[in-house]
Amino acid sequence: MSIYRYTARRILQMIPVLLGVFTLTFVMMHALPGNPVKIYLGLNPSKELADQLIHQYGFDQPLWKQYLDYLSKVLHGNLGESFMLKRPVIDLMMERIGPTFTLMGLSYVIALPVSILLGVYAASRHNQPGDHVSRFVGLAGLSTPNFWLGLMLMFIVAYKLQWLPVSGYVPFAQAPVESAKRLVMPVITLSTAMTATLMRMTRSSMVEELSEDYVQTARAYGLPERRILLKHAFRNALLPLVTIIGLQLSFLLDGSVVIEKIFAIPGMGRLFFNGLTNNDYGVIMGMTLTFALLFLTGVLLTDLAYAYIDPRIRYD
Repeated sequence: MSIYRYTARRILQMIPVLLGVFTLTFVMMHALPGNPVKIYLGLNPSKELADQLIHQYGFDQPLWKQYLDYLSKVLHGNLGESFMLKRPVIDLMMERIGPTFTLMGLSYVIALPVSILLGVYAASRHNQPGDHVSRFVGLAGLSTPNFWLGLMLMFIVAYKLQWLPVSGYVPFAQAPVESAKRLVMPVITLSTAMTATLMRMTRSSMVEELSEDYVQTARAYGLPERRILLKHAFRNALLPLVTIIGLQLSFLLDGSVVIEKIFAIPGMGRLFFNGLTNNDYGVIMGMTLTFALLFLTGVLLTDLAYAYIDPRIRYD
């Protein structure tokens, strides 16, 4: 099977997964007590106004009809409207996609090289002091909740030392220096756990590869240790590492929800968080589908990268 047919088949397989995510999210949202009307109107709403809004947004319709109506909108590219903000969900997402992708992109750019270098270094010094220190640092980073780390950075770096602004976001094109200052703490917070996970995975894969017979043979032939590490062992250790790298996209998406709220970044994660707290059906459904689509796309790209890393893999 060619890579093009495989890609087309995988894209088709994404459709029932997205439909399942859509259905499960829809049912769970409507199973919660209350509705956006009660939150929007407050504790003592006018009954006439509440009934009018409930009828206007179709909350008085049977659940199956609400489901089919919203599914029809989604299939036509309409993710619905935010009940609280009175604006199309897709417009709200497009306004906030820049800060979120900037935060996630910078986290990837920092986490990948740092984790790979630390993992290769630890594996090359297996059971030596350098390996023990790297493993301890990785375990500490993996065990530290990102929300706690973010709050500690705000307290120490921004409040006590006053080195950086506490929170907020400035577009890079508007003020590059100020934008960089405001992104330092969120990027460190989001990339720490990812760096620790990838470092430990890199170390484990490299330790396994360095124990293989072909490595011992290469050393017996007198090949430089650096060439053995980077050209031979690391290339073979990439396959499980690429899997983790692709799956880390879901971690970044989840983490952005908390990080953007803590640091007051106007991104998609903060939009999703506010939608959850306000029971805003349109925002929750639209963001859940978008996050699911991004995650499935990352998994697909990971699978396609396998053949490039290991030519023995075929899409049969």
